[in-house]
Amino acid sequence: MILPKSRRGLEDDYYSSSTSRRGSGVIKIKLPHRGNAAGRNYEVREMDSKELLSICNSKIKIDQAGLLEDVNSAAFSKTIQHLLVKCDGNMYPPALDPVRDLRLNDMDVVEGYRKWDRLLQKMAQNKCHGCIKLEEHIKLAKEVKRHKDEVNTLKFEMSDEALKQMPDFQGRIDVLKEICCIDSDLVVQIKGRVACEMNSGEELICTECLFENQLDDLEPEEAVAIMSAFVFQQKNTSEPSLTPKLAMARKRLYDTAIGLGELQAQCNIQIDPQEYAQENLKFGLVEVVYEWAKGTPFADICELTDVPEGLIVRTIVRLDETCREFRNAAAIMGNSALHKKMEIVSNAIKRDVVFAASLYITGV
Repeated sequence: MILPKSRRGLEDDYYSSSTSRRGSGVIKIKLPHRGNAAGRNYEVREMDSKELLSICNSKIKIDQAGLLEDVNSAAFSKTIQHLLVKCDGNMYPPALDPVRDLRLNDMDVVEGYRKWDRLLQKMAQNKCHGCIKLEEHIKLAKEVKRHKDEVNTLKFEMSDEALKQMPDFQGRIDVLKEICCIDSDLVVQIKGRVACEMNSGEELICTECLFENQLDDLEPEEAVAIMSAFVFQQKNTSEPSLTPKLAMARKRLYDTAIGLGELQAQCNIQIDPQEYAQENLKFGLVEVVYEWAKGTPFADICELTDVPEGLIVRTIVRLDETCREFRNAAAIMGNSALHKKMEIVSNAIKRDVVFAASLYITGV
């Protein structure tokens, strides 16, 4: 039941004794007012023209003052009974047809109305309208829906679809399968165990380097020189002067990195093979480390490059950690020759000022 706000001085949300009186009765119904009469729920409230859903083809007379002056007035019951007669068993009185009666030509408006009308008819057929426990059941239904929504949210959060990086994750799984680090059941193989030992360099490149036996034909000082590419960080350096054997070993390792980059790109990982190889392999100190492993004094190797002395020291110290990782990997692989070579390399580079105790902590 809707009363226009402009009628009978409805300027506030409720009537008080100072705004309207009918006889000796004081009109004071706070809007919106909800109640029950003639076995039906009703609501009296203000409205705006934009809230109109449809225009009915019937009309009834109502006692406005009677409705507003007393919430228990028989006017409510009488009005509801009139509405029930007009509804003729339906939820609402029949509405005017938007095309035939109202002459509407806008297809979007008409189609929207038709959709709403079909929904209204389905609602009218719902058995809930005659249920005496309707409010209780609605509360129960809302509670059930809330719990279902919580369960669906939790299921989604636990699903693969919730992982924003799922495509990239699946691509990396495919790469690991392709290079035999894991099998089809995602069980880690010996190659995967070796990759887990690699922390100081890019795991895949280091692992491929070991399983392709790229260090086996190199002398200890040549092997550690090539390994410096895994830990050296500076991008722009002077070009090192390499022996033919070292140059060949550098090209072989770089080609391996390019191949791994192309494989990852094929598995839908957003990566550029050239950038991948250049980012993870920096050969700027290969000559320096080679000479250092051969026993050349530190002052002399500093003349071979424009890299600062501190960075040279830091790279060689990290190389010792890499040697330990390669030694552990060789033990997993059962490669005793490589294991022994890494021990020789580690002893060769651990000397002189590079591994000297700090002046700040000596004697402490």
